Amino acid sequence: MKRALLWLLMVLLFTALVLGGALGFFYYSTDEKDLPAGSVTLAGQPLTEAAGYQWELPVLGGVLWREFSLSPSLASVELQPVTTPSAALELTGDLTAEGTTLQLKTAGGVTVFEGTAAEWKSFTFPQNGEYSLTIKAGRQASDRRPAKPAGYYQYQCRFWVNVQPTLTLSTQQAAQGDVVAVYVSGALGAGGAPPTAQCDLGPVWFRPTQNGWLGYLPVTYNAEGGDYEVTVTLADTNLSATLSVRSTEYSSVQVSSGSSATAEANEEFRRAIWALYDQGSNEARWTGAFQYPAQGTSIFQPYGAYLYDGETSAGRAANLTLLCPENALAISPAAGRVAYAGELKLTGNTVVIDHGCGVKSYLFGLESISGIATGDEVTAGQGLGIAGRKLIWEVRIGNKSVDPQKLTRGGSDGLFYRPAGDELR
Repeated sequence: MKRALLWLLMVLLFTALVLGGALGFFYYSTDEKDLPAGSVTLAGQPLTEAAGYQWELPVLGGVLWREFSLSPSLASVELQPVTTPSAALELTGDLTAEGTTLQLKTAGGVTVFEGTAAEWKSFTFPQNGEYSLTIKAGRQASDRRPAKPAGYYQYQCRFWVNVQPTLTLSTQQAAQGDVVAVYVSGALGAGGAPPTAQCDLGPVWFRPTQNGWLGYLPVTYNAEGGDYEVTVTLADTNLSATLSVRSTEYSSVQVSSGSSATAEANEEFRRAIWALYDQGSNEARWTGAFQYPAQGTSIFQPYGAYLYDGETSAGRAANLTLLCPENALAISPAAGRVAYAGELKLTGNTVVIDHGCGVKSYLFGLESISGIATGDEVTAGQGLGIAGRKLIWEVRIGNKSVDPQKLTRGGSDGLFYRPAGDELR
C-alpha cells in the first residue's frame, strides 16, 4: 500500500515537473517579438515609433499572462501643420478604437480633449495654435477565447493647427426655383453658434458637419436674374461668394374666377402658417430625394406658373397643384416632424411637415387627415390621410418657396449636396 502511494506521489510530482517545465518554457518563450502589430496615422501622417508601451500577452491561450512594459520617453514627434478642423485617426493591425484613448493639450498645458477614439472622431480643434497629443493605442482585455493581447502603445506628438475657413457654393449659377447649398469649411470650435448669412435671395439655415457648416439658400420663382452676393459671418471672419441667378420660363395657367377667401380666413391662415416660417432647428431630417405627396398624380398647376383669372393676372404659383386619383393616400414627401395638422378655412385640411434646416412641406386641401397629429415624427412615405382630388404641395425654406418638383429628382439640387471629405451630422 505504501509503495503504491509512493509511486502515485512520484507520478504526480513528475507530472507537475513536466507541466511546470512546459509552462515555464512557453512563458519565457513569449517575449517582445510577440507584441501586437499595428500602426497609427494622424491627419494622414504616420507615427512610426512608440514612446513606450504596456502589454499583457497570453501564454497557452490565456492560462498564464506575461507583462511587458517600457516607460514612455520624453520624445515627441513633430508633425506637419494640420490644416483641417479635425485630425483623422487611423489604426491598423491589432489596435482597436475601443482600446485607444487620446489626450490633447495646448502649448500652455491646458487639456482640451480627453477621451476615446470614437469621441475623437467628432472633436474639432477649438482654435489655431500649437498642441501636444498623447495616444494610447491598443486593445482592451476580453473574456473571449482564444485570449488576445491587452494593453497599448503610447505615441506622443506635437503639431500646429492652422485652419482658414472657406466658403463654397454648390453651384455658381442657379435657376429660379433652385436650392443652393452654402458650405463653410474650416470652422473651428464645433458646437458653437452657427454662422450667419446675408443674401437678398432669402434666409440660410445651417446644419453642422464634421469640418464646418452646411446651409441652404432658396432661389424663389420671382427672384430677379443677375448676380447676388452671399456673405457669411463666422465668429469674427467674413466670407463672400457670388451667385448668378438666371430666369426660368414659366407657363401660364387659367384659374377659376373670384376668390371666396374672407378676411377672417386669411387672418387664421397667417396666424397658423406664417408663424411656422421662422420656427425649426438646425437638424436635417431628410435623406435622399423627396417623394410626391401622393401616388399616381399628375401636375395641374406647375410651380412658378403665371395665373390668370380670365384675362386678368391672378398672381404666381408658389406651389404645385397635383391631380390625384380617387381616395389616393396622402404621404409625407420626406422624413420630418408634423409642425401643423388641422383644418383651416382658407386651405381646408392642412398638414405641414418640418424637414429641418428651415425646409418645410405645406400640404393644402387634403380630403381628410388621419393617423398623425402636431408634434409627431413621420418617415418618408408615411400616410397622412386622404389626398383629395386636388392636392397643393408647397416647399419653403424659411418664408421663401422653391420648386418641389426639383426636390423629387435629388441629385444636383443643393438640398442633397455632400461636401467632399466631410461628414454630415
